[in-house]
Amino acid sequence: MEPEKKRHHFVPKAYLKAFCNAEGKLLVYRKDDPENVLKMAPDAIGFEKYYYAQPLPGGGRDTNMLENMFSELEGQWPALAARLTNGEDVNDQLSVLLEFIALQRVRVPASRDVTEGALANLVKQTLNRMHLAGELPPMPAGLGLSDVTVAIDPHQSIHGMVTHLQLEVAGIIDRAGFWAVRNETGRPFLTSDNPVIWFDETQPEDARRPYAIKSQGPFILVFPVSPTLVILGAPNHKEVFSRYGLRYSAAPTEDWVAWINEEVSRFAYEAVFAQREGEEEVVKRHQELPPWRHEELTPGLLINLS
Repeated sequence: MEPEKKRHHFVPKAYLKAFCNAEGKLLVYRKDDPENVLKMAPDAIGFEKYYYAQPLPGGGRDTNMLENMFSELEGQWPALAARLTNGEDVNDQLSVLLEFIALQRVRVPASRDVTEGALANLVKQTLNRMHLAGELPPMPAGLGLSDVTVAIDPHQSIHGMVTHLQLEVAGIIDRAGFWAVRNETGRPFLTSDNPVIWFDETQPEDARRPYAIKSQGPFILVFPVSPTLVILGAPNHKEVFSRYGLRYSAAPTEDWVAWINEEVSRFAYEAVFAQREGEEEVVKRHQELPPWRHEELTPGLLINLS
């Protein structure tokens, strides 16, 4: 019988290893305390216990199936990442690259928490309608509907990963043409616990919202592969990508690399990962909670939705 797997990585160790320093460690900048830089091995971060656990029909839970499925894809990543970083032709592995990007977008807490937050809001709206219709018993003294906290069964957001993949991510991947940008500027790319990002770069920075793009409008997708390589995707590159596959270009300036790192930090959920020290300031500039994160739980009544 296969041993139970407890540590479920939502950012794969195979991915994070490319960002390690010579000691095999990542520098971890937590958004809630960026001055306290942690040196950690990839195995020690980017996971939650039983993150992909699912209930079984006859009782109990399965803790291995999803982790094993993801591991099959992750096993192909180190060789592909090395080929990308070396500037090799990887057009025979485009399906692996795009599948990895798509899955990495939906499996992280930044995605699953949104699903749970949306379901919780739906329950609150239903409760409010029932309350206005007189279909609920009186609230306890001193408490109102605003004091109700709805806790969603995490299994619901595992199902939500599939919906997110089908309804949004697949469309983004299909619309975009992809290319790789090699970084020889001396300033390394950063990554985070939410490494697949996209946004409308035509919007002013103060109006830019993570993942908020107009239907059929412009966007740029950013996915750091290593400190010296990033994958980009955009609709205006689709024709070239369809004709030639993935091609390489060079980062134009160190300022351009800094711009990519600003967006990586902006989209980071709880932590930014770096190869070197000295990245505190870029993390501080985006220290607030991401705008798509659901509200923190507050004391009050608790309703569990399973």
